[in-house]
Amino acid sequence: MGDAIATGVSVKVTGVSSLERGAVGVVKTIRPGWTGNEAVVVSAGVLRTREFTVPVSDLSRV
Repeated sequence: MGDAIATGVSVKVTGVSSLERGAVGVVKTIRPGWTGNEAVVVSAGVLRTREFTVPVSDLSRV
């Protein structure tokens, strides 16, 4: 359970099918989606923060 993705965890998008691949952020919430659980990730940008949704399976801990 030490590598579990949960709310407040720093993550990197590593899934090959994700448009946000390579982005680093913090999980805001996890919710059910069409293909399983999805994570809402908040990523700090230069001018403002971004928020995007990716499947939990496309994430790895940082």
